[in-house]
Amino acid sequence: MPEYANESVTAIEARLNDVDRALERLRAGTYRTCQVCHTEIDEAALVATPLLANCPSHPELA
Repeated sequence: MPEYANESVTAIEARLNDVDRALERLRAGTYRTCQVCHTEIDEAALVATPLLANCPSHPELA
């Protein structure tokens, strides 16, 4: 088995965590809701970035 850089493993784990959180939001019925201000996230933004958790007003927290 080849060795992988720790940065690669860390990046993959972070992406998997993002997917898990998005799936949890789907189950909870809050997928289209900003996690900060609770406004609805634009559908086009979610199509472009399916793991998006926040509206454009809170990009630093995404």
